[in-house]
Amino acid sequence: MKSKLYVLLTLLISCFLISNSAQPGVWNAGGSGSFTLLYPEDTIAYKKIQMKSENIYMQLYKGFATVKGNYYFKNTSKDTLKIKVGYPINNVFENIEFHHQVNEVRVDGLYKIKGLVNKIEAKLYKKPNHKKDNWYVWQVAFPPNKITEFTVYFLVNTNNAKTTEGYESDKKNAFIYLIETGSIWKSPIEKGNFYTQFKDKISIKNVKTSTPTVLYFDKKSATLNFTLSNYGKKPDPNFVITYGKKLSNFNFENITKNSSAYFNEIDTFSKENFKIVNFKEISLPNAYKVGVISNKTIGFLFYLSVYGIPFFTILIVISLLILLYKKIKK
Repeated sequence: MKSKLYVLLTLLISCFLISNSAQPGVWNAGGSGSFTLLYPEDTIAYKKIQMKSENIYMQLYKGFATVKGNYYFKNTSKDTLKIKVGYPINNVFENIEFHHQVNEVRVDGLYKIKGLVNKIEAKLYKKPNHKKDNWYVWQVAFPPNKITEFTVYFLVNTNNAKTTEGYESDKKNAFIYLIETGSIWKSPIEKGNFYTQFKDKISIKNVKTSTPTVLYFDKKSATLNFTLSNYGKKPDPNFVITYGKKLSNFNFENITKNSSAYFNEIDTFSKENFKIVNFKEISLPNAYKVGVISNKTIGFLFYLSVYGIPFFTILIVISLLILLYKKIKK
């Protein structure tokens, strides 16, 4: 009987040691990030241009998001530097804070991206070809010892995301802002302000986040905020947010047709006086945690079905035979 108990205990313990069935992380999430140097001939400018600060505004809707980024660069050299900078269409990034997690940042090509240099709209240097090119690119001139403002607007599809953790999976709306790519510029980034507003009556109760620092929330304006300073010296943790449920029959192309209205809306949002907003510290669930049946439970059921049922069947048969033998012996 002792040997049978040991076998049973071994089976139960192994249920909780079962490995993940898939790479954990947030997949197919709409996202954005700081600009990246793209061409070998531009390496002469590497670490000569400092991103002094950035102000990022995000408005989350059911199924999509609008983004506006204001970036302020300083050319610290004595010469004008003309380089190509860009945004990726999609990529895979390891999570800085949770090293076993992965973020796949996927941006739909219909997102109506536009960039402005010192408030004047810039022409796209090269439009992406999904088979050969993964970038939206602008060519920007940075005068010596001057601040150059680059503003970017775009819409992004957040409806196709999935959070995976072992056997678990949540189909949620998800958005990622890639703070880690800011480290490519001359460091440090002196200050960054990040504001995320919930639209379409999205409830904060359904929101999960992963943030690089303390998070604040204003209930009246339904806005999350965090601030960074003296960063970009190394890849920093990204901002990840999941919210709501996946919408069926969602047509993102129809949303992009109304891009001007959404850009006007986020312009208004970006001009608010956030100094008078009543932000209070808030703690939200981890965006990488999936809220369904746990891995341990599924592992237990798996091993129970494969080994447990035959084991207990044999145990019952042996018990019945022992009882039958005792009756016959009497």
